[in-house]
Amino acid sequence: MMKHNQVRDIHISIVSHGQLELVDLLLSDLSLLPCAGRLQITVTLNTHDDENTLINRHPLFISCINNEMAKGFSTNHNYAFKFPPVPNERKYFIVLNPDIRITEDVITDLVYLIDKDSNIGVISPAVINTEGELEDSARELPTYRQLLYKLLGKRCYWNHIDNKTRYCPDWVAGMFMVFKADIFDRIGGFDEGFFLYYEDVDICSRLWLDGLSVQVNPLSIVMHDARRDSRKKLKYFYWHLVSMYRFFTSKVHSDAIMVHTSRCGNRD
Repeated sequence: MMKHNQVRDIHISIVSHGQLELVDLLLSDLSLLPCAGRLQITVTLNTHDDENTLINRHPLFISCINNEMAKGFSTNHNYAFKFPPVPNERKYFIVLNPDIRITEDVITDLVYLIDKDSNIGVISPAVINTEGELEDSARELPTYRQLLYKLLGKRCYWNHIDNKTRYCPDWVAGMFMVFKADIFDRIGGFDEGFFLYYEDVDICSRLWLDGLSVQVNPLSIVMHDARRDSRKKLKYFYWHLVSMYRFFTSKVHSDAIMVHTSRCGNRD
């Protein structure tokens, strides 16, 4: 239950692409957290789902956006950011994928860390899959060399030191990102030129080019119940190629390459 002096300072944006079943599970997780009374949640229905089932089933402060036509990741989350349910109380902005499962109050922990350290631009939890294995949700800045490695069947994940110390990768996946609302606003939100893919790489790059850090707290752990059907669809492959080209030919990428070796810690 919400304490009398508690405000709804945490705004969460969730976008459903016909994933109402997963959204329902995620909202159930959020409703059980000790910080539930601090949450104001925007659910964007990117396809024709039934919003009433969301509002009626969960004791959460939820607003819904119904899209007449599907929009991209960046556009959906930026739009949700512009219209928070309780704008005068919002202090933090969290982007969540519907296929994330939360069993511990990682939100309170991550909000505390980002509030304590003014140098953090975005912070994320460690992400495990349904088998309990650590996922590659934190990575190095994409380079042409990495593209070559990928063609050869190799992947470039972030090699952090241990599983207890916060670390600073080049970027974190957009499945779970925690921002201070004023920083997200100042940085201009996500680049809406990306429909899908690379918008998380882009915003993380812009944050650390602006002097802020991208961090992962390995003590905060969530589960990613990934559904990989999209990998089989040609349109997703097309969007990936278009987004990759856009990022690799952008000023953000060229600037990031120039300062890449001098930022946030050393590699092992």
